[in-house]
Amino acid sequence: MASVASVALGSASYHYENIDELMFEAFAAWVQSQTDRFMPPFQAAVDEDTLVAAVLNLIDVMYGDKRDRILLFEIYAHSVRDPAYHRLVENWSVSTRAELARLYSTETAQRLEAAWEGVGVQLIMGGSLQSAEDAEPFIRLVLSQEKAKTPRRRATQKQPSKTT
Repeated sequence: MASVASVALGSASYHYENIDELMFEAFAAWVQSQTDRFMPPFQAAVDEDTLVAAVLNLIDVMYGDKRDRILLFEIYAHSVRDPAYHRLVENWSVSTRAELARLYSTETAQRLEAAWEGVGVQLIMGGSLQSAEDAEPFIRLVLSQEKAKTPRRRATQKQPSKTT
């Protein structure tokens, strides 16, 4: 494995106690790179339309590439067996739902996450959905269950001064 990564075996064994530690570190780095790809649109979302676009982007990031689909399901499998992986996946989920909860309730954020996970499985298994864009009506249906919160705005205007 060290030779595939073009790393000297001694360097790998110096930094990692065993293959499990190395593998966990690789998955953690993959989670971070995926998050870096899909989180900015969530952070910029201000209404239903921009949130829907962010969700469709996430679906494309997570399920659009065969390699990423495999890694996603591998990390899910590990998370069932290993508490460290479970925490990694759970933290990933919590941070994503926190962005959703800026605009919708926690319950809607959880439903939306469940929806995109199901959409992903449909995309992989060749269900009725062929692309992330095909999921838009379903995502909007989930969001239609509640009205989006109005984004808070800072008061930047000065109050008019009173003259007597």
